[in-house]
Amino acid sequence: MANTLGGINLAQIAEQSLDYLSTQFHPLRAFARDFSDEISGQGESVTTRVPSSMTASDLSAGYAASDVTSTACVVSLNKFKGHSAAFTDMEVSKAGSFDWLSSQFLAPALEVTLDAVMDDLLALVTNANYSSNEVITAANFDADEVADLAGDLTTAKCPKSERALILPASYYASLQKDSLIQDSSSYNSSAGIQEHAAQRVHGFDVYEYTGIPTNSENLAGIALHPSALVLAARTPAAPDDGSVSVQDIVDPSTQLPIQLRTFYDNVAGKHYLTMGVLYGVAKGNGAALKRIKSA
Repeated sequence: MANTLGGINLAQIAEQSLDYLSTQFHPLRAFARDFSDEISGQGESVTTRVPSSMTASDLSAGYAASDVTSTACVVSLNKFKGHSAAFTDMEVSKAGSFDWLSSQFLAPALEVTLDAVMDDLLALVTNANYSSNEVITAANFDADEVADLAGDLTTAKCPKSERALILPASYYASLQKDSLIQDSSSYNSSAGIQEHAAQRVHGFDVYEYTGIPTNSENLAGIALHPSALVLAARTPAAPDDGSVSVQDIVDPSTQLPIQLRTFYDNVAGKHYLTMGVLYGVAKGNGAALKRIKSA
């Protein structure tokens, strides 16, 4: 008889994973993630389309087609990251419940897994890929600066829908302290002063994220349209081994597929609970992102 992680319902773990993804890791929603049917097929890469900036033309002499429409973006599925935890028979016996495993393992494991995905995306935010930038210190970052960033993206012909700001804690705090944001009467919401969470400013969804790298270029934050950065992911193949329990989940807010597994090592006497994400990242529309630099 195959051994599994006794007393642990993998479907319950998957449900709690989705709850955590949906409520705690919104920044992944800021990137392009809507792909063709290739995403569920075979091969080492998937192809998506990234819209480019367009211009109007004079149609009085005929319907001449514009030479800029969209750009195919090939994303290699070359990254497989996640987290694996092993619990000895003694540890599981002492824990005695799913609640212990969930509180001790699930949230931090998801956090490091999703941080790994974010790290690979944000590593692409360099001057070589996105030349547009603005130097703004944390102390000076306020609603007026956000309005200027919105104007810059409009000038670059980026659509106004789904724009996002991803900011470190210092910039996010400075924005939340802006008197216009704290004054609930200005936009009929008390989130800025009561929850430290004004989530929409000048057309941007605002996300606080502590893991933004400097990329050796003083990168502090980014203002972008989803077409700027592309994330593709595919559900890993499930093993044929009957001793491994598998649960595939897809977060409805980010479309990110994650595979959970449980299995037992008879020799080591350990119960394993693992999660993994098979994905790739790529630069999209270089004009659809503006880097916020600290210096």
